[in-house]
Amino acid sequence: MHSVSFMDDVIVIGSGPGGSSAACALRLRGFRVTIIEREKHPRAKLCAGGLPPKAIAVLPASISQVVECKVERIRFGFAGRRPFELTFARPVVHMVRRDQMDGLLVEKAIGLGAIVRQSERAIEIREEKGALTVETDKRLYRARLAIAADGAGGLGARLLGRAGIRVCPAMQLEVSAEPAMLERWAKTIACDFGVVRGGIGWLFPKRASLSVGVCAFEKGVDLRAGLRAWLNLLGLDPPEPFKPRAHMLPTWDGRQKFSRGAILVAGDAAGLVNPLTGAGIRRAAVSGRLAAETASAYLAGGAVSSKDLAAYDRRVNLELVRELRRARIMARIFYRAPGLFYRLAVSNARVNPWVEQLLSGQKSYLEVFYELLKGRWPGRLTS
Repeated sequence: MHSVSFMDDVIVIGSGPGGSSAACALRLRGFRVTIIEREKHPRAKLCAGGLPPKAIAVLPASISQVVECKVERIRFGFAGRRPFELTFARPVVHMVRRDQMDGLLVEKAIGLGAIVRQSERAIEIREEKGALTVETDKRLYRARLAIAADGAGGLGARLLGRAGIRVCPAMQLEVSAEPAMLERWAKTIACDFGVVRGGIGWLFPKRASLSVGVCAFEKGVDLRAGLRAWLNLLGLDPPEPFKPRAHMLPTWDGRQKFSRGAILVAGDAAGLVNPLTGAGIRRAAVSGRLAAETASAYLAGGAVSSKDLAAYDRRVNLELVRELRRARIMARIFYRAPGLFYRLAVSNARVNPWVEQLLSGQKSYLEVFYELLKGRWPGRLTS
């Protein structure tokens, strides 16, 4: 029989950007927090590792020491044709390795006093008599609340159910390239909208390798073949044996509920991945902070109803879902005819300044959506 740990204020499941952000915010308010992580840091994480300034700004710790390079150019294409390159006056994306970044964020939480249990898998959460019991494969935990930020295949996603989340497949390789190829891509991201049907091919540079991958926002796409084709277009030899890593992106597709009783769900587990680009780090961090703030208000209020935790759903809808709703509309339009919209939008000199404004945080998808509807074209690029 599992032993029972002492009573926590909050159990956080998962130690990615969402879980670490929640734990840090709770510890800064003086609450007892235990993080349960099913793997051991440093742990591999399939992620291109690109963070725009607006994502870095919401993380609970500085990541400057793990930034491998800073991107100043984005090269777009459609199945290798009609290439179009944007150059910016300042870095628009900072490149990191997720194992290093996530480890740094966890260390921040530990430094603030959070307890971290690694190599431990959460199996079940039970609500009983004003408290929660979290069962793992090693022990039982007791807490007043739980924040589940354990990814698309984790306990939090299962608790919410699958309605509203569209899970999209992705596949990626870390490619060791010759020095000349690394130098060529040192400050440049490549993004292709035609190499796979209804999806994206990407190349993100690192210090000693290139992260190359593809994802599809529709069913029935052969990602292995698409990844091989993308590597060939980039002039990179597919490594043999060819063993890309697969991952599922839980892109937002209409979910309204992000909590269940005294359990708040954040990040990928809540399906808060952009349905247009597949990006999710910023929303994971923001939702983790919102969950912590809601939990803090609940815990500080004493014996109050769990209905007060519905504030989390309201805040996520207000601060994140409105923007995701516009991104979803754009995605549905774009991926129905990507070749057409690549010509009309991505490679359109009148439209592409929005790329920099979105990445830098100067504008949201909501603002761009309304400007597009009203025919208000952006100004020239600052480069």
